[in-house]
Amino acid sequence: MYCMTVGHDVKGCNDAAVHAYGVTLEALARLNHVFDQSLKSEVGISQTWFEALLRIERSGGQMTMGELAGQVALTSGGVTRLVDRLVERKFVERRACPEDRRVHYVAITDDGRATLQRALDVHLSDLRREFVEQMSDDELSTVVSVMDRLRSSDG
Repeated sequence: MYCMTVGHDVKGCNDAAVHAYGVTLEALARLNHVFDQSLKSEVGISQTWFEALLRIERSGGQMTMGELAGQVALTSGGVTRLVDRLVERKFVERRACPEDRRVHYVAITDDGRATLQRALDVHLSDLRREFVEQMSDDELSTVVSVMDRLRSSDG
């Protein structure tokens, strides 16, 4: 458990807010581990690669390197290394912007789309089993509502 050891005198350690956040982090860590292992064993890609391919496809098949960095929470150097590896596997290609030489796009390829489709099949099965089926419809709706509010908060 998250900081629940008896005998600690640190004020706030057993606060319900600390516990709730800790449980959320632990649940997400477990789910991310399960999903990452499944994608690696079934499709041969990591969850990070899956997320990048998904974001690019959802953005009309291409996006700027900066947009991708922001959406997958990587530094510009981190996204450059990620894209380098995706290009090496022929899942994406780099494209120059004709209007601005400083801007570079990353575009999904046919091989990337085929890999994404296989990954989505695996991921959706995992999501249903490990996430959706663990809650009632009302609980799932509440989780989505709360997480969307937290994601959108200016706080």
